[in-house]
This record gives sequence, C-alpha cells and structure tokens, in this order.
Amino acid sequence: MTTPDAPPRSPAPVPAVLCLAPHVTLTRLPYGGAVLLNTVTLLLAECGEPQAAALDSLLAAGLPPDRDSPPARLAAELLATGWLTTRPPGPSPAARHEG
Repeated sequence: MTTPDAPPRSPAPVPAVLCLAPHVTLTRLPYGGAVLLNTVTLLLAECGEPQAAALDSLLAAGLPPDRDSPPARLAAELLATGWLTTRPPGPSPAARHEG
C-alpha cells in the first residue's frame, strides 16, 4: 500500500543468470587459470587465475549488483563477444531432467 505523497516503488531487478554460450567450453588449467573454446570458430580465450575466479563466481551467482565492478565489466565483455549468454532465473534445463 502506498500513500499519495510517497514516490512509486520500482520493482527489484531480477538477476540475470549467466551461462556459457551453447558453442563454448570451459577448461580449468592446473595453475588456476582457465581456457574458453568456441567449438564453432575454434577461437580461444585464456583467463588468468583472477579472471577464472571471477568467471566461476559469475557463472555461480550471476551478475553482481554493482554494474561498475570488475566482475560486471568482465561479464559485459564476455556477453558482448559471445562467450557467455543469459537465461531467465529459475531451474536450469538440466535440473528439470528426470532421468
């Protein structure tokens, strides 16, 4: 319920769930980094240990609320270049499989 002089409340933002693009594989490296491989174009993107940790966090928790943070900027770059994609929040398609 709102009072006449209260400003309208905007809905809480729905966090985007980040996942690898369908044609991308992620391989973790023994020293702590990771490699992304586009299986269509065979492009590689190597991540150092800090970027790999940020990528793991993004894939686990989605976009951080602070859109100016380094992980958010990394997510924006990976989304823009096609390494990552988004899907609506909710159970993952694999979680719905009832073997």
